[in-house]
Amino acid sequence: KISLSKSKSSNNKLTNQLFVNHQLTSDSSSQLIASTTTTTPVNEVKKFDVAAAVKLTGLFILWYGFNAGYNVYNAYMKKDFQYPWSSATIQLVVGLFYAFPLWFLKIRKIPKITLSDFIQLLPIALLNAGGHACAVNAMFEKGGGSFTHVIKASEPVVSVIFGILINKAIPKPLTALSLLPITYGVAYASTLGNLNVKTMGAELTTKAAKMAMGSNVAFALRSILRKNLPSDFQKRTNLDPANEHAVATFLSFLLLIPFALYFEGLGSIRNAYNTITDKNTFLINTGLCGISFYLYNEMQNVVLGSLGPVPTAVGNTLKRVVIFVALYLFTSG
Repeated sequence: KISLSKSKSSNNKLTNQLFVNHQLTSDSSSQLIASTTTTTPVNEVKKFDVAAAVKLTGLFILWYGFNAGYNVYNAYMKKDFQYPWSSATIQLVVGLFYAFPLWFLKIRKIPKITLSDFIQLLPIALLNAGGHACAVNAMFEKGGGSFTHVIKASEPVVSVIFGILINKAIPKPLTALSLLPITYGVAYASTLGNLNVKTMGAELTTKAAKMAMGSNVAFALRSILRKNLPSDFQKRTNLDPANEHAVATFLSFLLLIPFALYFEGLGSIRNAYNTITDKNTFLINTGLCGISFYLYNEMQNVVLGSLGPVPTAVGNTLKRVVIFVALYLFTSG
């Protein structure tokens, strides 16, 4: 009897122990499943930033609008004043009447630039001045208004090539594929559909075409250099995209002055202005042209800081449609 009761007691203890172990195992498994479920959600969807999308859309609208306005008023300037180097220089200085007061009124932070910072900005200013001067020279050629933008639509192709060569940045497949219709469209539009070697050789080697392509190269390199500035550069110098554009515009203006005086001469420039019959209208067109130029580049600079050089160049191509429509509606092309 004693032996039998001990045996029953042992069996009960063993059963209880097995039950406890089973409970512990079950609890541990439940905790593991719970922790896995809470720390790594399945099919988590990243939220769409509506505010950022609205802001970027607004920037694109302003960018395209000011750019269309610049091209229209540039065409008006061209009618009265056939001096592209001087026009390019004047257009730069007009924007400074908008930029400088923002610093003096402390609406924007005043830049803090050392000699080292200036050396880093100088190549950007040189490319900015060269790209702008080339574009204006191209547009001042006969029939150059629309034709210039046909050639400049190839800027994404130039940006991708320089991105590969300088930054070793290989474009995504869809980006690369998007360049094919752009290249074909530029060739087709510039030759009016006559895609043969003779016609392409004639149309793509004119002064307007060379100047427009020179502008593409300069602006593509400018965008890459801007994007490649040191990560602490903006915070250390107070040069956000808007301020950096203001400084680059000021330096570009100073760089273009000697070229305007050399190629066109102060006396010829003064005589050309004196022969303008309606000076008030000319001055209004010049002011609107310059401020539109400054603001469209400021918007573009902000977009560049958000998207990068290649997407910005693609946006540059799409804006040509808006420019073509504006030139068709408000000018003779």
